[in-house]
Amino acid sequence: MNKVVIKPKNMSKFSLYCPFTNEKLDNENNSFEIYEGAGKYLFSMCEDCLFCDVGNNDEIEKYWDDSALEAIEKFVKNYDGKNILIIEVLTEVDSYFYGFLNEDSVELSDEEIERRFIK
Repeated sequence: MNKVVIKPKNMSKFSLYCPFTNEKLDNENNSFEIYEGAGKYLFSMCEDCLFCDVGNNDEIEKYWDDSALEAIEKFVKNYDGKNILIIEVLTEVDSYFYGFLNEDSVELSDEEIERRFIK
């Protein structure tokens, strides 16, 4: 599992994109909640709550005991042969996790992933 941590600073309006295909994910400006995925998107979730989206949250919810990261790690373990990128976004209030399938094993730096993901 490849995991990148992003700590955005003072963001007023932004959009979220698949870091591999550059397709826009459906979110409201100034929100990290994704309503519909695009590109190589697998799931998104908040540390405090399992907000609903079009991803694989139902499957991840089965593994939820104490933390979102623990549930995500168990989910990724079930897809051991897949190359899954996990992006963790830390805001002042919450932590958000996003999963993307890196089918082509594209190598991107943490900075490049952040630049491609939040615009």
